[in-house]
Formats: sequence, C-alpha cells, structure tokens
Amino acid sequence: MAEIKKEAAEGSSTAPPPAERGKNHYKNRAKKQKRNKFLKNAKSFGKRESFGRGAELEQTEYNYLVAILETMTKEKDTEERQLIANNVLGQLKGKEIRTASNQVGSRIMEDLLAYTDEETFAGLLETFAQNFRVFCCDKFASHVLQRSLYVALLRAVAPLQVDQHREEDGEREEQSAKKQKVGGAAERGDRSIWPCYEYCLKEQYADEHRQTCRQYVERMAKYLINNLEEFMWEATAGYVIRQCVLNLGGITEKKATNDAKPLIVPEQWHKLLHEFNVQLMAWPQFADLIGMEQTATILQDLLRALASTDDAFQLEQLIAKLFKEAFYTKKVKKEEKDGEATVKQEEKSDLPKAFQSDSSIRLLEVCIVVAPAAFLKDKLFSKLFRGHVKQLALSRACNFAIQKLIDHTTDKDMMDMVFAELEDSMEDLLRTGHTGVVLALAKACARLACQQGKFVKNLLDALHCAEVAPAKMINAVLHLLPANVTPSTAPKIHLHGSLILQAILDFNKPIKFVTALLEMPNDRLAEILSEPAGSFVANAFVTGRFVGEKSREKLVRHLEGQYAQLTLSVHGSRVVEIMYEAGNPAQRENIVRELAEQCERLNGKPWSAKVNKRLLVDLYKRNPARWKVAIKNDAKVEKMFDKLVGGKKRKAES
Repeated sequence: MAEIKKEAAEGSSTAPPPAERGKNHYKNRAKKQKRNKFLKNAKSFGKRESFGRGAELEQTEYNYLVAILETMTKEKDTEERQLIANNVLGQLKGKEIRTASNQVGSRIMEDLLAYTDEETFAGLLETFAQNFRVFCCDKFASHVLQRSLYVALLRAVAPLQVDQHREEDGEREEQSAKKQKVGGAAERGDRSIWPCYEYCLKEQYADEHRQTCRQYVERMAKYLINNLEEFMWEATAGYVIRQCVLNLGGITEKKATNDAKPLIVPEQWHKLLHEFNVQLMAWPQFADLIGMEQTATILQDLLRALASTDDAFQLEQLIAKLFKEAFYTKKVKKEEKDGEATVKQEEKSDLPKAFQSDSSIRLLEVCIVVAPAAFLKDKLFSKLFRGHVKQLALSRACNFAIQKLIDHTTDKDMMDMVFAELEDSMEDLLRTGHTGVVLALAKACARLACQQGKFVKNLLDALHCAEVAPAKMINAVLHLLPANVTPSTAPKIHLHGSLILQAILDFNKPIKFVTALLEMPNDRLAEILSEPAGSFVANAFVTGRFVGEKSREKLVRHLEGQYAQLTLSVHGSRVVEIMYEAGNPAQRENIVRELAEQCERLNGKPWSAKVNKRLLVDLYKRNPARWKVAIKNDAKVEKMFDKLVGGKKRKAES
C-alpha cells in the first residue's frame, strides 16, 4: 500500500495528489480491482475450458453468465436492473440449482434476487424451499439461499417499519452522501453496485407477495430448527443458520460492529427465535459449543438477536447457562511435550475455561456487551475476571475482553475494582502495545467520573513525562511514547493517544492538559491539529464539559498566525471552522482577515475553498463592512434554526 501511494505521489501532473483523495480511496479502489479480477478470472477459466468452480456448466451457459456478469459491473438504473434480473432468471428457469452451485452463477443470482418481480421471486422461493438441504450444504448455492432469506425478510417486514424510523435513516444517508461528495470527490463508502437494502424496503409489493415472503422465512426457520443437530456442524449450513437467527431478530447485517436499529419483525418470528434458543440449551453437549469457531459464532449471533428483541428473560437464561456450564469451569492442566507449550499451558491453567480458546473469548465478549448490568457485575466480573484483570489485559488474546468489560461498566464500584488491578500496569500495557485497554480506562473514568486523578498520574508516570515541558508532555501522550525515548524517525500521532487526550479533556479537572496545550508553540500545535488523529483534539477542547469559555478563546487567540496554514490541509480546514465557531466576534474577524490575505492561494484547494465560502472570506476582502452585516444575518438565521431544533449550551468552566 505504501508503494502504491508513493507511485501516485511521484506520478504525472495529470494525476491528483494523494492528499486530495478521500480517506477510503485506496480501499475502494482495491474493491473495484477485486470485482474486475473476479470477472477477469471468470473469462480466463472459460478460455481454458474450465467453466467455473463448483457445478460444471455447458460452455454456452457459462459464456452467457460471464456476459451477464460483465454487464452487471457497470452502473445501471433501477428499471434496467429489474429488466436484467427478470430476463436472466427467466432464462435460468429449471436450472436454478445447477447455476447456483457454480461460482459465477451463484454470484449473479445473489445480486439479481433483490430486483426480481413478484412472480419470478415467488417461483424461486418455492424452488429453494423444495431443495433446502441441497442449497444449505453447497458452498456456492448457500450464498444464494442466504440472499433469498435476506430479500424475503426485507419484503415481508417493510410495511411494519415506522415512517419516522425510515425518515431518520434517510436523513442520515443524505447527510452522509453530502459529506462524501465534498470537494468533488467520488461517492465513497461500502456501497454495492446493485444495492439491496433500501430498494427492497421502498419498493411496493402486493400484500399477498409479502405474505409469501413471510411464510418462506418461517418455513426456513422451522426447517433449520428441525435439522439443527446436523446443520450446526456443517460449515456452509452454519452461515445460513446465522443469517436466519439474525433475521428473526430483525438484524440485517452479520457484522457485530453495525449499530443500526433492528427492523420491526412479526411477533411470530420472536417465538421461532425462542425455539432456536430452547433447542440449543437442551443439547447434552452444550458446553462443547464454545470450543469451535463455527458453533461459537452461531451462539454469538443468537445472543445479539435475543438482545435486539428485548426478551430479557430468554437472554439472561442463555447467558446464565453459558456462564454456568461453559465459562465458569477450570481447565485441567495437560502435559505437553514441547517445553514452551507447557509454560503457556501453566500460565493459563488458573484461568476459567472461557479464556482457553479464541472462540470462547469472542463469545464471552458478546456476553459482556448484551448482559444485564447486575449479571455483568455479580457473575461475569466477579467469577471470571476478578483477580485476573492484569493477567488478561497483558494477554494478546484476552485484552479485547478487558476492553469490552471496561467499556460496558456502568457501576462505579466495579470500575474501582478493575482500576485497582490495572493502575500499576499502565507502563506494561503501553510497552506490550495494548493501548486499547488504556483508552478504555480513560473513557470509563470520564464517563463515570471516577479515578480521574489517579489515571492521569499513572499515565504520566508510565510515559515519564510528569515533570517535563508542556510540549513534551502532550507529545508523549499523543504518540504514547515515553518522554525520555527519542525515536529514530518522527513518529505519527497514535490514534489511541489522541483519543486518550480527548477523553482527559472531558475529565472534571483537565486544567493541566488545557494549560499544556495553550503553552505549546502555536506552529507545533497547528502541526498536530493538521493531522487526521490530532485534529479531533480541537473538537474535544471546544466541547469539553469542564473546559471554560476563557480557555476556548485563549486557544483561538493562540492559533492566530496559523489559520491560513491550517486551512491548506483537509483536517486543518475543519479545525479552522471549529475555532471560528468557538471564538468571540473580534476573534472571528481576525481569523477571516488572516484568511483573506491568502485568499487566492486557499481557493486552489477544494477544502480550503469550502472554508472561504462558508466564512465569506471573498466578501471580507472586498468590503469588511458588508461582511459584518452578512455574518450577522447568517447568525440570526442559525439562532432561529437552533430554537426550532433545540440548541445545546456549553457548561461554564468549574
């Protein structure tokens, strides 16, 4: 990746410089190249008379699918997509199983399903329903089955979604789209050429068709429940089970990081989810499910689905059973021939079984996220973590569980106990690179308003910067490097270091760090605020609950002379707008005056041109008096808007 960026920087003058590209440019380009590579490989297989992986197709069939795949790599409007979907799936009628079992055919059917009309889709659902076992157990056809379940879910529940919920989603997407197109950049984000989610929710279908889709989801769920003992151990069928479990809970994405609200689903589906839960808990070998990645991920998704339904009883039942039968047991030591393996086994021997495998640790993390606060404190923490927090935090595999535990702690007494076990380990955590644990502690101290003084003292002691100059202290925290260590090359701002500093600025008494930032040379401070991670320190400073108005104005004044330079960078230009909003009227005019002196230079960059337009810099350069009038009018409009939507007031410095 570094080589790609270097080539782009040293390329011809016709290519835009890397700084002008969006942050996801290289990631999205890699995705596009991957799509093109799939098509290229498909054509290459055809030339070698090897017609795709999986089920073997006739040459004419394969060539037809490759031609369709090539057509689908180009942008199409909705009507064209519908026409292609109905024509192609009409041509494949009677060949659905064989086509879905081929790699290329599976890919095409998966993308086309959402755009089929009611009659075509209903016919496909019947074909899938009659051949559930075949589709479940095939590594390519199972993807088509998953997509059919997903599309059927969206079509069935679309009328149940409240209009307000959908309008809020639409507003968020519109705002996101505006942000993505700033500076003329191409639309970015994880976006499919053939999007499915929004289309299926907005498209109008007959009530009879929606009922057919609902029956299909329920029929598949019942089939999977009846064959659960067999399919739990099948790799491909396991993914279908996960998709079904999540969909019954209204969750449309497998990614646990997705924070979108679950869809509203029929009450009957919650009962089917309950049947999944009851059947799994009744298994004699229930405790063994946490030891395999495949079965453990099914349990993770079941926990997420139960949490989304607000069925506290079922959720706590499952977590309690996992805790009692799978997590809270000691693993018997086994002698290993390899000496190193023996040492590792002895190190883990005093830990509960929950920490003995990666799959069980990931499952425990989900339990921490969804468990009720009382159960988290009295059972999970007291029995599994207490006394082992330091050991687990320093473990490469288990430190993420500690982060989850701290992030979801809502009890101050519990936080005090966790902090007591970690307070002397700050330097060890930084040395091993487990900076996420330190960040989790900083956020929890800010959130719960506890242990803040001790955290700052321990952090500064760990970085050996308690008695150094302000600039060195801030640099040590931002880079998470001890102040007495001089790296061979200039280090970049550590993301966790920036987030830790932001959390500290939200503490009850952040005066030490506020003063340090204000005493830094303004050119060095501007350099920090121009970096991607560093720029958000400005947000934390301005919005900090206990950073006073005078300190904000001092920061605005301190950066005078650096605003033009800040505006030349993508992230710095955002800081200029933040400082403008934080300043008093006189300071705002000073910022605009400084920008006006280099107006032509700043208009050469899309992000700085946006700042110029936002702050009316061109108008100020021509006529400062008119600028004052125009700015006052804009302020009145904003004030009226704030009254309508409810503006937030800052707290005074304590």
